[in-house]
Amino acid sequence: MFSTRFLIAFALYCLALDTTSGKPLADGLKACKKSDPKLDECLLNMLRQAKPQLMQGNPELNLPPLDPVHIPRVSVYKNLQDIRVTGELSNLTAKGASSITFKSLKVNLKANTWDMVIAIPLVTFVTDFNLNVTLKVIPMPVFGNGLCEGKISHSVVRFHANTEVKQRKLKLNDIKIDLNLGDVEVHIIKSQNPSLAQTTSQFFNMNKRLILDLVTPVAEDVVRQMLLRYGNRILSTVEISDLLID
Repeated sequence: MFSTRFLIAFALYCLALDTTSGKPLADGLKACKKSDPKLDECLLNMLRQAKPQLMQGNPELNLPPLDPVHIPRVSVYKNLQDIRVTGELSNLTAKGASSITFKSLKVNLKANTWDMVIAIPLVTFVTDFNLNVTLKVIPMPVFGNGLCEGKISHSVVRFHANTEVKQRKLKLNDIKIDLNLGDVEVHIIKSQNPSLAQTTSQFFNMNKRLILDLVTPVAEDVVRQMLLRYGNRILSTVEISDLLID
């Protein structure tokens, strides 16, 4: 939930080219041959080489820089055994996209599928919140708004995309996301009720597995929806021949 926007943006940047100049975002990149027995490695190297310049964003494609990333609003609604959270986060700023590494990429041209694994060593975030939190250990709901900060470390994201080539453009039909958040820390630094905020922060950090179970499906859903919503708009500017040639 806290780091999803920069993951989304980075996945889009990996496929976006400068259509005004007709050249890749990073100098020296060449399209990969479909017949190359090391096609996956070729495409993976393309992403790795493009990463430094991709981080700068592309104003002509209306893509902002990746690090930091600003998210105006994220809705939250989740109910687990010991915790229920509803409300929203706003003015979220996440830092750490520059630490992303591409672990693997596998393309099946016959099945039109793309599978990618990305590792994220560390993301730090700060966000305003307006939440209703019900904890099993507290006999009353915790209402309020305020400011919290935290970090997520040792995360791994797996993307599985079903695609098609339509009018010489790559199109996303569906995406499956498997997000594995390694560790999380959350601290409420400003709240209407400081004593309850401290109790809530202590509960969060003493029950990290529960919080990870709470955050993960929300993050996966946000990533999937935004990739499908904005991904095809970005891909509409890219010729498939910019990525793959016969």
